[in-house]
Amino acid sequence: MIEEDNAMLSERTSRQAITSVSAKAPPLVSIIIPARNEAENIPRLEAELLATVDSLPYAFEFLVIDNASEDGTGALLKAICARDPRWKYIRFSRDFTVEMSLTAGYHLCSGEAIIVLHSDLQDPPETIPRFLEKWHEGYDVVYGVRTVRPGEPTWRNVAVHWAYRCIAWASDVPIPLDAGDFRLISKRVRDALEQCGEYNRYMRGLVAWLGFRQVGIPYERRPRKAGRSNAPFWHLVSFTFNAITSFSLKPLRMFTFMGLLLLLLSVGALPIYVVLYLIGSPPPGITTIIVLLFIGIGLNSLGIGILGEYLGRTYAEVKRRPLYLIQETVNVDAPAMSQELALSGKREDLK
Repeated sequence: MIEEDNAMLSERTSRQAITSVSAKAPPLVSIIIPARNEAENIPRLEAELLATVDSLPYAFEFLVIDNASEDGTGALLKAICARDPRWKYIRFSRDFTVEMSLTAGYHLCSGEAIIVLHSDLQDPPETIPRFLEKWHEGYDVVYGVRTVRPGEPTWRNVAVHWAYRCIAWASDVPIPLDAGDFRLISKRVRDALEQCGEYNRYMRGLVAWLGFRQVGIPYERRPRKAGRSNAPFWHLVSFTFNAITSFSLKPLRMFTFMGLLLLLLSVGALPIYVVLYLIGSPPPGITTIIVLLFIGIGLNSLGIGILGEYLGRTYAEVKRRPLYLIQETVNVDAPAMSQELALSGKREDLK
């Protein structure tokens, strides 16, 4: 009799456990979507994204960070928010760059996993299930690795290829090659990222610097179908320089070693010039002096410029201005918004 009671109790306990697991709420996944002047892409974004994620066994929230768009992006997104409360709209008071859009999205999201997807849809939403599979395998960071970049000029593909390699070479931490912002991070990585308070941000480098278990997934980037790129050539140059100076002191060290090398060459050349002078055949002076003088001035100017870049970054950090300012929000919870206002330094009333 006792054995029968124990068997019934065990069966009842197992049934309750199964019921508890099946009734457990699905994990929340946050998708952060930076946008600026993407009105032509917003309808496609909603359709393609929902077609991909609605069949997955997760709850989703979509946070669109509008970097002060000047077209109809805001109106389209507000309409989406009105019919689907999972969508949340945050508008900056001006363009604070995509790095700050990501920062704001990470601050405001609530998911156990957080995915970044740009609104131009060049990164395919169909890759999101693969990200989530790797997350379930125990990876805290799953980043997309671009294998092909169709639809862009050859010069830009070549420039981007070498820019990534220059950044990786200069960085003091390993940064994955050909990996953009399209990635998944876990909640604990997001929490660790919140502790990084610097003003000059290179988010891809910051995520790599945090460590944790990371893996890359190759995918083919799609050509832009609508709108125009907000990243011209000089943006690429600025982006590369920002990435290098954010995660490396190698440019400064290079000038230290270059100065040491020039000093050694000067010391080595001095006895040669003395011997040539004593035997009566000194080298021509004016041309040599002018060439060496211009080389020295050029190197000094370049070194001072690089040093000034690092000093300027230090100056920006010590001012402690807000990372960004939020002008308007839709469907953002008041508690999350209150925390965000404290982090961004904003003092306006909640909307």
